[in-house]
Amino acid sequence: MSRIVCKKCVLDSDMPGIDINEESGLCHFCETYVPLSAQDKREYLAKMEELFKEYGGRGKYDVVFALSGGKDSSYTLHKLKKEYPFLKVLAVQFDNGFISDNAVENAKKMCKLTGSDYFKLTMEDEVLYETFRKAAESRDAFPKLAKYRASDICNTCISIIKQKLIEEAIVQDAPFIMFAFTPGQSPNPIIPLKANFIRWSRNIFEKQLQKIDIDDRDERFLIKNEVIENMGKEGPRMLHPLCLWDYNEGKILESLVKIGWNPPDLNDSNSTNCTLNSFACYNHLEKYGIHPYAFDIAGIVRSGDMSREEGLEKLHQELSQPLIEEAAKKLNYG
Repeated sequence: MSRIVCKKCVLDSDMPGIDINEESGLCHFCETYVPLSAQDKREYLAKMEELFKEYGGRGKYDVVFALSGGKDSSYTLHKLKKEYPFLKVLAVQFDNGFISDNAVENAKKMCKLTGSDYFKLTMEDEVLYETFRKAAESRDAFPKLAKYRASDICNTCISIIKQKLIEEAIVQDAPFIMFAFTPGQSPNPIIPLKANFIRWSRNIFEKQLQKIDIDDRDERFLIKNEVIENMGKEGPRMLHPLCLWDYNEGKILESLVKIGWNPPDLNDSNSTNCTLNSFACYNHLEKYGIHPYAFDIAGIVRSGDMSREEGLEKLHQELSQPLIEEAAKKLNYG
């Protein structure tokens, strides 16, 4: 059977687990997709504003923000502080051993522009390299749907960031954690984190680490059990405001450049901050035949924030061979 591409998004029948309806020409995600209406988005934004008023101002920080220094997180931080200047923000940049110097400069610049505090979360490079190498060598450590959202390497990295940001928010008594997830990455803009859920997510990630042969008994990557035990029943809320704002990649880049954000010199169509991304994509395609940004790009196209042509071009852009080779060498990946 010849390859069929969904008429609405960018997913195709060659991707494992993707079915295209021959009559409608749509993948099963597009057939069941119910977008957030303009009214839904307004209501979510109003709910966020209510939460800011109700829980903000009680501690040193209102928001613990995941700042990569890339375009989406830089734009989200800038717009957040423009819309809600009263929020006190701790911006955390995770140095995974592959963050570009340009991304670090951009992160610090965005913090200075927005009056946010900057904190670089660091770990030993050799520990991170071993973890990412084992993630690359693993198969099926993460659930099926996760394979469409990110590579095994990125799922590992993102999970570490989530664990440590939740931990930081609990320690700081900050009521909100914020990520710059696009409409294709998170369907739910507001997620309350109760103690039981946090403990469950920690246990899930611990098992995933064990599947890639990482024993995190020192809790480098996991939320410390002591922190969970000492928190109340109600934890911070995880917010994804970028899902509720108009998303246009070109306009975002244009607005950032105007305020002094420096475009990256990385030859990577899907990352503006991480030199590991091309290798992670290459590794995922080799193992599963799935581009790890397929679902993200499809979601942005499906929501109308990117044209189908732009999405297809982005999905099929050639990966950077120099970046792949550089990362493989750092990871000692055969």
